[in-house]
Amino acid sequence: MERDFENDNVETLNFKSSSNDKAPAKLWVTASGKGGVGKTFVSSSLGITLSKLGHTVVIVDLDLSGANIHTVLGVNPSHMNIRHYFEGVKTLQDLVIPTQYSNLSYVQGFWDSWSPIDFTMDQIANLIPQIHALRADYVIVDLGAGALEAHLELFKAADEKFLVTSPEPTSIEKTYRFIEAFVCHSLKQDSTPDAYGNMLTTLRSHRQRTLGKPFSFRSYLKEQTGLNYDFFESLTSKPVRLIVNSCRYQNHSELGFGMKSVCNKYYDLSIDFAASIDFDNAVWQSVKGREHVLFAQPFTGLAGQFLTTCKQLIDPEELRAVV
Repeated sequence: MERDFENDNVETLNFKSSSNDKAPAKLWVTASGKGGVGKTFVSSSLGITLSKLGHTVVIVDLDLSGANIHTVLGVNPSHMNIRHYFEGVKTLQDLVIPTQYSNLSYVQGFWDSWSPIDFTMDQIANLIPQIHALRADYVIVDLGAGALEAHLELFKAADEKFLVTSPEPTSIEKTYRFIEAFVCHSLKQDSTPDAYGNMLTTLRSHRQRTLGKPFSFRSYLKEQTGLNYDFFESLTSKPVRLIVNSCRYQNHSELGFGMKSVCNKYYDLSIDFAASIDFDNAVWQSVKGREHVLFAQPFTGLAGQFLTTCKQLIDPEELRAVV
């Protein structure tokens, strides 16, 4: 039976204590270079899996052009959405809406697209501490597609960074472009304007195959003044996590290893191949039925793939013990 959760009392949720000594919510961000790769499905599946493991989770929908977390979760759209936060009408916590799934809530994204909005960097800077202050163990931010500056800044700030691709060539190409943009954005704040401009010029020459020698981000940065390359070292502890969604064949499932190798060779960037997610017709069928596939079919291989991914990130010792 369809239920409208908008008017439920949010304060009755089993959130962590709102005392000042609570640990900040951990921020997970899902991004993609291209739309249509299943990013929202991945975000919702990660959230549901964490909630099944006993953690309180809030999914924040920040897809400007196609907010539909509520649809995937089987919830009617709310008139109260994140626009009210950016307009200063409500706090982010005020906008948290419960779902039919225990421990899982969400913040409605912009679905009134007749009056579009864009983010400024100041707004994103103010949003990040508000996300960490939410009464939850984990906050998953579902970004729109593409390497917008606001997307890159949130991606950079995340405790876990998920980059979702599909096996399609257009998606793979856009994923590499997102990684390039993320590297450049991350280096920008620690470089002088002249040094950053010179780096972009060198990158264009590299793309056009006009450099006299093979290009390496790391060696280039070491040779230049005005650029700080500690960014690469910091990503060792918090790497980009690649998820390949909608895998139909064995070579699709192994695609992430090849992309990881490419990133290491051409960008001097170590990324983590977090998971390959199988294609399953039950996904779109569950959306039509307004019940997430991980609840409609909780014992499938698909559910197991997300369970393994989440446990590897939050409790790898326990997972190794089971294996």
